[in-house]
Amino acid sequence: MELNCRRSVAALTAAGILWGTTVPLSKVALGWLPPGWLTLARFGVAAVILLAVSRSGIRAAFKPAVLVSGAVGYGGSVLLQNAGITRTSVSHAALLIGAVPVLVAIIAALWHRAAARPLAWAGFAVSLAGVGVVTSGGAGGGTAGGDGLVLLSVLLSAILVVAQPRLLFGRDPAAVTAVQFLGAAAGVLPVAIFTGGVPEAPGSLGAVLATVALAVGGTLLPFTLFASPWSVPWLVSSSSATRPASASLPAAWPSWPASR
Repeated sequence: MELNCRRSVAALTAAGILWGTTVPLSKVALGWLPPGWLTLARFGVAAVILLAVSRSGIRAAFKPAVLVSGAVGYGGSVLLQNAGITRTSVSHAALLIGAVPVLVAIIAALWHRAAARPLAWAGFAVSLAGVGVVTSGGAGGGTAGGDGLVLLSVLLSAILVVAQPRLLFGRDPAAVTAVQFLGAAAGVLPVAIFTGGVPEAPGSLGAVLATVALAVGGTLLPFTLFASPWSVPWLVSSSSATRPASASLPAAWPSWPASR
């Protein structure tokens, strides 16, 4: 159990660091691609890569619920995030995205009807209040509209994290993530076409490199780590006072790292 806990913390820490790079990278890439096309590029490239390396479990993972979760939880949240980043500052967006773990803990406690301790609820309230205080007032180039879009994207991401164990149960996590990426790309395609027109040629090499970095380092790696056998069950169950972390672990997951 202690080893699994360490792996969970390591996987979540790595995912968090990688995810933290997406805001400044997105700000650069959005100088070339509109929000819809940037979201499509991120998940389209990531889906192709992950589908190629997780072919054995794709059939079991290719379910409507998995596709829809990817379209809404991944595609929808990142689309809103990109739209918000164009309207607010990098510092505001990064701070709001950093609230994901707090929202995950709150949603998990409510979803699983867990009786969180008063001290935990006090910590949740202080964390969210701190985010609200810092982002209020529009200082540093932030706007209420942009902050609101980013906050909505954070809420969708947190809901997906809490729902992820049900989607992963008995399935290859990498295959599930690949199908979710495919759902995200398919879901944002019409939005990209009708709101962004045809993308122009990149104005700089930096924008292209930022887009590639977002697809691989900001999408493929962190979301795969979030769906790993150690991360999601530990993160969700650690916020629940009524069940141990092992209660969420499907029997098939321990063999997943060795099979990769």
